[in-house]
Amino acid sequence: MRRRDRVYIWLRDHPLVVDSAIAGFLFLFVSFFGWPVLFDPYNLPMAYETVLPTITFGLNQSLYTVGTPLISAGLILPLALRRVRPEWTGILVFSTAFVQWVFAIPIQAAQIGVLVALHALAAYGRRGAARTGLVVCLIAAPLAAVRYVITFETAVPLTIGMAALVLAAWAVGDLQRVRRQQLDALRDRAHRLEVEREQEARLAAADERARIAREMHDVVAHSLSVVIAQADGGRYAAADDPQAAVRACDTISQTGRSALTEMRRLLGVLRTGDGPNRAPTPGLDDIDDLIGGVRDSGLEVRHTSTGTQRPVSTGVALAVYRIVQEALTNVLKHAGPDVVAEVRLDWTPGGLMLAIADNGRGAAADSSLRQDAGGPGHGVPGMTERAALYGGRLQAGPVPGGGYLVRAHFPDLTMETMQR
Repeated sequence: MRRRDRVYIWLRDHPLVVDSAIAGFLFLFVSFFGWPVLFDPYNLPMAYETVLPTITFGLNQSLYTVGTPLISAGLILPLALRRVRPEWTGILVFSTAFVQWVFAIPIQAAQIGVLVALHALAAYGRRGAARTGLVVCLIAAPLAAVRYVITFETAVPLTIGMAALVLAAWAVGDLQRVRRQQLDALRDRAHRLEVEREQEARLAAADERARIAREMHDVVAHSLSVVIAQADGGRYAAADDPQAAVRACDTISQTGRSALTEMRRLLGVLRTGDGPNRAPTPGLDDIDDLIGGVRDSGLEVRHTSTGTQRPVSTGVALAVYRIVQEALTNVLKHAGPDVVAEVRLDWTPGGLMLAIADNGRGAAADSSLRQDAGGPGHGVPGMTERAALYGGRLQAGPVPGGGYLVRAHFPDLTMETMQR
């Protein structure tokens, strides 16, 4: 920030200090010149008495000599509060001017304080107080003119001149008020936009955390399910068929490496620096490899696809892959022994229909056991969220007679549609 800007901000944030310095300097300036008199009723002819009787209350001219510096102080020093207490400034200055008018104390250069106080009321005071100050000054203009001039013919132009000054001071203050309100509105809008940006950033971060949590759940749950199934199968088959145990170990090794690669890719998203290229996001072409890995774990899986496959967005492809992965993982964990699962992809003009079904029996086919224990946002709720994220819908539940069915529909979100 430049020095000039820092000075401006400091002056703006310390109005009492600034206005006190200005008022003090102005008072010293007027005092140095001996309170110059603009209109002195004692230098006027006696015809002055025929215009408006002077209220002297038995005081002599020495009172005016003493009262002049006091009036000057009353007109200038309250200006130190013009921005922090504009109403009090107006009361003090106008009261001083009224006392000056009553005792016919000469008009002096310090009279500028009346206009400054009126400007402060219009710019910083309440709306009602500003209008009241304008009315008071407009009424005081002809009274002052009549009080300090010889004839009414001279008082008329003087009244017009003082009224014009009053209106000008009030108008400038009112314009300053409007400008300040506009600046305040702009600052408030900028603050709200900043808060909204921060909220959007937090929401985006929360969505990203939720996405990573779903990815972590899918990777860990599927991989560990395959590893556990292979380990159990290899242990039981080790005595009768050592080669089956070797194959199980190979599958466990491959699954572990694949899971480790996925974990590194997901954790790489959290890094701030630019790292090496990460593995590509799984898609529709990886479903065959996924099903092959599940078959190696001992689950029979049938895979069929009908219709003409169309290119889809990366997000839709990932969502389909994760739904198939989650559904087959649930089959491994809950469907029981001797289960056959079927994965079916139907490409229709209205989009992609995805179905994963199994023929599991007994309590394991109950939907409550298919819900992941990880809480909301995982398992079946996580698959539902993935489908809804791309305008699709998902249904999951037991099939009458046994088994479980996960069915999802994605609208025609092809790459061409996404680009349009």
